[in-house]
Amino acid sequence: MHRMRLLVSLTLVVTTILALSAATVAKDGATTANGWYEGEEIYYILGGVEEGITQRGQNDLYLIGGDRTYQANVAEFIPGEAGYSPHWNVNVVHTAAGKTLADILASPYESAHYPGALFDDVEDILDAQAAGLVTIDHPGVVVLCPVISEQGAEAPGNTQLSEDFPPFPSTF
Repeated sequence: MHRMRLLVSLTLVVTTILALSAATVAKDGATTANGWYEGEEIYYILGGVEEGITQRGQNDLYLIGGDRTYQANVAEFIPGEAGYSPHWNVNVVHTAAGKTLADILASPYESAHYPGALFDDVEDILDAQAAGLVTIDHPGVVVLCPVISEQGAEAPGNTQLSEDFPPFPSTF
């Protein structure tokens, strides 16, 4: 009898905590953003920089010219794949010395979605790097950005970052 009462009390406490957490999330919402993964648009919650962590796992996020400076960021893995984690190692992509946007556009690595996205796949970014078109900086920053559905990104109370970007300059 005592165990049953304890179990019921514990269940009520957990249910109350979950309900309060859900109400807080719905009230405060989250900031969400779109990104790219293998030519497809994805969405994620912006959880912020993880302080004191410079590398975590193998999951990389590529910022083209800076964080959403000219286009949405490009993710290496999504949920369900080996290597996915909501913790992203940040990589910043720039044009290589002596190369321009025109060089990338003339290559087989640019996105079919351009001008909305110059790159939409990590493999193309790495191939462009191997071809000497871009460089990739590793600033030692990890961000928490769990991938969610489009419906989750657009849920009431959430704030979506703009999907409108300025044109790319000749170098970035």
